[in-house]
Amino acid sequence: MKKIIIAICVIGMMLLSSGISISATNKYSSYDTMSSAFNECPVNITVHEAWAFLTDTGNGIQIPIDVRRESEWNTGYIDTPWPESPTWYIKDLFQNATWLQWFLDTYAGEEIVLYCAGGYRSYLVSLILCDAGFSGTVYNMLGGIGDWKAQGYPIRNNSQPAAPEISGPLTVNVKDPIDYTFSTSDAENDGVYYWIDWCGEGHCGEWLGPYSSEEEMTFNHTWEQTGTYIIKAKVKDFYDNESDWTEYEITVPRTKTFESTFLEWFFARFPNTFSIIKYILGL
Repeated sequence: MKKIIIAICVIGMMLLSSGISISATNKYSSYDTMSSAFNECPVNITVHEAWAFLTDTGNGIQIPIDVRRESEWNTGYIDTPWPESPTWYIKDLFQNATWLQWFLDTYAGEEIVLYCAGGYRSYLVSLILCDAGFSGTVYNMLGGIGDWKAQGYPIRNNSQPAAPEISGPLTVNVKDPIDYTFSTSDAENDGVYYWIDWCGEGHCGEWLGPYSSEEEMTFNHTWEQTGTYIIKAKVKDFYDNESDWTEYEITVPRTKTFESTFLEWFFARFPNTFSIIKYILGL
């Protein structure tokens, strides 16, 4: 009798275990249903949900963040259009307290989508951010870039943007504000930044942007002295991949500057001169 009771208990436990296993398998049979089981920080989403997020700014701007190693990043990353293009920060950075605080401040209030190769490292990073009190929304992409590719979504590598084209006057007057137009193109249509060096030495500028690829940008400059100057400009894309330099030579001649300066001085020194000249000429 005792053996029968034990056997019944064993069978019951096996059936119960089987039922739980079947229930769990059904519940998480696909990534689509898996994501609905998590609604706290982090929010787990499928690659399909990530694609919908990252190709439509109508639902807000979500920022994809790749936490893989540099060698993995260099082999390709998810292809989503700017301004929802991915940014790369290796997982280990999030374990540095100073850098983590920088990230929390920089992305405060933003919606970020973390991903890695398969979803494990991005999940660990998401836990770090949630534990640190990240003020935005943390999405963890289940399956990582591996499932992203398996589902047919695009990946890409990065290429150097084209050197900028510069157009504007080649000869200008001293102290006249002059407009110059700059344009470039990026093969992946990334957002771009311009470094414009008006003194021609490579260090008299700053990064301006971001701007859309192939968008013509107009910048203004005034030369305070006569001479020959070289405008130097380069471009970098969203991933800091820089173009070659473009040089554009302009001349600020002395002639008009001397004449205008002399006349200004002359009439200031002799204010009645113009009236005298008109009288002599009978005007």
